[in-house]
Amino acid sequence: MEEIKNKKILMALMSFSIGGAETHVLELSAELKKKGFDVVLISGGGEYEEVSNALGIKHYKAPLYTKKPFEMLKSLKILRHVIKKEKIDIVHAHGRIPAFLCGILHKTMDFIFVTTAHWVFNTGHGLKYLTDWGEKTVAVSEDIKTYLMDNYGTNAMDIFVTINGIDTEKFSPQADYSSVLEEFSLSPDSRKVVYISRLDEDRAEVAFRLLNIAEEIYNSFPDIEIVIVGSGNVFGKIKEQTEAVNKRVGKRLVTLTGGRTDVYKFAAMSDVFIGVSRSALEAMSCAKPVIVAGNEGYIGIFNEEQLPVCIDTNFCCRGCKLSTDDRLKKDLSALLSMDKAELLKLSEYSRDTILKNYSLSKMADDNIRMYKAAADDYKYDAVISGYYGFGNSGDEALLCGIIQNLKKQKEDIKICVLSKSPEKTKKEHHVHSVNRYNYCKVKKIIKSSRLFISGGGSLIQDVTSSKSLWYYTSMIKLAKKCSVPVMVYANGIGPVLKESNRKRTKEVLDLAEKITLREDGSYDELLALGTNMEKVEVTADPALSLVPESEEFALEILNNEGIDTDKKCIGICVRKWKEQGEGFSQVCAEALKDICTEFDLFPVFLPLKQPDDLEISYEIGEKMNIPHRVICRRFSPREIIAIAGKMDIMLCMRLHALIYAAKMAVPTVNISYDPKVVNIAKYLGVDRSIDLKSMTKEKLYNELKNVMENYDEIKSGLLSNSKTFEEKTQRDARFAIEIIKRRQKGGI
Repeated sequence: MEEIKNKKILMALMSFSIGGAETHVLELSAELKKKGFDVVLISGGGEYEEVSNALGIKHYKAPLYTKKPFEMLKSLKILRHVIKKEKIDIVHAHGRIPAFLCGILHKTMDFIFVTTAHWVFNTGHGLKYLTDWGEKTVAVSEDIKTYLMDNYGTNAMDIFVTINGIDTEKFSPQADYSSVLEEFSLSPDSRKVVYISRLDEDRAEVAFRLLNIAEEIYNSFPDIEIVIVGSGNVFGKIKEQTEAVNKRVGKRLVTLTGGRTDVYKFAAMSDVFIGVSRSALEAMSCAKPVIVAGNEGYIGIFNEEQLPVCIDTNFCCRGCKLSTDDRLKKDLSALLSMDKAELLKLSEYSRDTILKNYSLSKMADDNIRMYKAAADDYKYDAVISGYYGFGNSGDEALLCGIIQNLKKQKEDIKICVLSKSPEKTKKEHHVHSVNRYNYCKVKKIIKSSRLFISGGGSLIQDVTSSKSLWYYTSMIKLAKKCSVPVMVYANGIGPVLKESNRKRTKEVLDLAEKITLREDGSYDELLALGTNMEKVEVTADPALSLVPESEEFALEILNNEGIDTDKKCIGICVRKWKEQGEGFSQVCAEALKDICTEFDLFPVFLPLKQPDDLEISYEIGEKMNIPHRVICRRFSPREIIAIAGKMDIMLCMRLHALIYAAKMAVPTVNISYDPKVVNIAKYLGVDRSIDLKSMTKEKLYNELKNVMENYDEIKSGLLSNSKTFEEKTQRDARFAIEIIKRRQKGGI
């Protein structure tokens, strides 16, 4: 808590005029200040500016209320200046425009970004994609939380639910309202019907309905006065209708006050209150009978029976029956006709509801929980970098294995993964994730972590391109610049061909605290680079430790695909590669057809990267001209391993296809398109590889035939190797946890 209190908060909202959301922000800011937080405000200005200044809360002005491009650019400039000048740690946006602008700045500036969802927004005309709910958001009701998940796909774990907290000392039955009686020449003996709301077109429907029935209510209850408090874009229309009503009854029945900052006096003055949301709650805090009615719908007289629907809709009536003149007239007449005992019972229940459920302290604590969760998202035991979020089964298997093994060693480990598709990575691996290309956020997260893991796969090589090598080595350099220890975790190193790249690789890898490798060929590559080998150890690919889905699951998948599981199957994992040549698919098709015919094998294509591998799978399948299946569904690494385990032999041109097969002790023939395939195949004891460049139908057929003819011997060797490699994968995790623990104790 103390650490959070050191954070400086900027509240950004559209305007600071009278309104429910604005009052919410003012009350929240004041309560946070009481709890020891430093709060700054920025808005388009309004009546509450004076109040915030009186509370000692600094306020800046910016045109955050408009979508005009020039004004939005102006707001961006002012926001940037304020965030830098005030050294803001947390930006808390309230409203679509402030959130959109703060979201833009968040991409390049160093602050935590959160929002509050006060209302539901129109998602049409592309507006959905201009709405930014920040890293965490607090919803003011459960139905708004559901709305965020349904309409924006916001993760439930990133949404906190709060209440509209009310200052029960200010909004009290004992509040002195004598000054407003005098100011507006209201009779102390009349019964006051008070309506408080922002008088905008999308908020003021009930004000018009109250004016529609005013004369009828007055004829039945001539001791009443009606007071309408608020300002907005339909104030002029309401004023015209008010003057017409007063003229017809021959007296000032209806009083318009305009916008006020002392609304608590009007709430305390009321004998019957009409309104929704925060206004209704404030009147309830003053122990007043309330009719809950607004533009979104109509609940009616608040009582114990109506409490559940009021809470569910945050007293906003969303999804309820609509407000009508007749409904309002009926309930208003009922309250004005009640005896004192009934009214007292309603009033006391209103006040008790607020005291139990809607305190300012609870609202502030809910927001503090959100701030803490957002701040904690930047504190990780380990940040993992790799080729994640690209839809490649092998790399996702690596990540899955790394996470699984780290959690075995430290159950409560907090992990963040750098990914191309953060939301997908969060969902699939149940960890935090950020966009690997968002440099500012990545730097912030690495800086507050205990260990940076350059994790799994062939990250350090320039065969694919120099760009990827520079990306991964730059991430290692960034971690070291942030004084964070680095572990190169179960990597496959090389080939690194360019001399400049070899020099850079050696320099960067020497910065790591520990390097583990998935096979011996990578060890030889590091030796050739001149790397410090004291911190280097060969372990095994993390995917070898994955626990597959059940055998029943695999059989069900194959049965659903129309594959006879009583027959022997050959699994085929192929890919496109730049050096394949035009005859590749024909060579594969002919060799596979012959081997399947001779040994009665059923061909099953398993595309590991989709959609990339589908085309070549279909192409080879068609050229074979025998029955076969291409399994098009996407599967998790554990699911694919289970399916691979039901194959009798596999032809592998994806590195992790042969790893999956080795895990399940399935004999393989491997098409080597890269030295890493040969290296890891040798290490795993499945060294039956054909070089892609010199592959012929005869070579491929002969290797497949050799496996089938020596099947039992090969299978037996794989079974004995599998457990050994699984044990080696745990060493990587132990090394990582040792570094994290030393870091915790201040040893690194």
